[in-house]
Amino acid sequence: MPNPDPTTPVITLCREFVRIPSLSGQEGALAALVAERMRAMGLAVEIDRFGSVLGMRKGVRPGPTVLLDAHLDTVPVTEPTAWAHDPFGADIDQDRLWGRGAADTKGSLAAMLCAVADLEDFPGTLILSASVCEENLTSAALNHVLDRHPVDLVLVGEPTSLQLGVGQKGRAGLLVEARGRSAHTSRPELGDNAIYKLVEALARIRTLPQPEDPALGRGVCELIEIASEPRPSPGMVPHRCTGRLALRLLPGETAPSVLARLAPCLEGLEGVTIRLAEATQRCYTGQELTMPDCVPAWKNPDLSLQARLLEALGTAPFAAPYTTNASAAAARGLPAFLLGPGSIEQAHGVDEWIALDQLNAAPAAYAAVLRAFHQA
Repeated sequence: MPNPDPTTPVITLCREFVRIPSLSGQEGALAALVAERMRAMGLAVEIDRFGSVLGMRKGVRPGPTVLLDAHLDTVPVTEPTAWAHDPFGADIDQDRLWGRGAADTKGSLAAMLCAVADLEDFPGTLILSASVCEENLTSAALNHVLDRHPVDLVLVGEPTSLQLGVGQKGRAGLLVEARGRSAHTSRPELGDNAIYKLVEALARIRTLPQPEDPALGRGVCELIEIASEPRPSPGMVPHRCTGRLALRLLPGETAPSVLARLAPCLEGLEGVTIRLAEATQRCYTGQELTMPDCVPAWKNPDLSLQARLLEALGTAPFAAPYTTNASAAAARGLPAFLLGPGSIEQAHGVDEWIALDQLNAAPAAYAAVLRAFHQA
């Protein structure tokens, strides 16, 4: 098999994107470059108040509106000394492009831009959204895009190994809080240690069986953080303790239904409560983006369209165990799918990478999906 060409437009574009750090809330430099590249490729460009960049292209005749979305932001670079390749060097080595965001999701963004710019003889309108703050506030920025732009189909760029994503798990962040009473640690019996209450509540929650779905598997409820007050506390019994739970939701689960399922675990524990967390991020534009920390799971309901797109791609369906911006579309009843080069196993870790052959194949995959949708 010949070596993949490392000089194609999509690889060149992806390397440009990877070289610009773009943490959540700090995507401004990358947004400016994306807007510049969109204009150079003939797209009309607008940047919304949160900083998401929209590139639009009209077709040759009236028809549906398709929105393609890939997020600009990345997670931080952890353990920088452990990286064999510069996280922002966009090195080409071993037929791979290395760097933070290469797989999640700058490769998808580059491939979508190439596909939208090159597609010929299509009806309707294509909108490419390069959205902000997905890593911290999944679906929030895209929700604002959809508020202003009614669409008929949403295609979200995520690393699916170029398989069609037809469903995904959701996510929720819950805060368990225990309230007690402070006392001197030499006389703890005069206080009410909030940590012990929280530990008991968490132990009960861990015993609850998780729901299951045939395609998406088992739900997840994982403890990710504990904090107590006062802190530091050299000699005081803690009066408050909180624990943060990260849940992966299945279709049909909502914040109220999850809270109702966990409520019996707190029976008899005085001063212990559980609630949905709020997520907030200041965008690079200065605007504050806020949402309840709950992103619903979904499965595509349009099996006829799904079959047509799968046939066009020639791949098996993919069910994502992670959460994406597609929830913003699915929650509105819009047909939504995931598609992108790379694998989720390559994302968020040390030495993130994307295979050059996947990246080179991605624009044609997006074009095939768009043509199949327009043939309806």
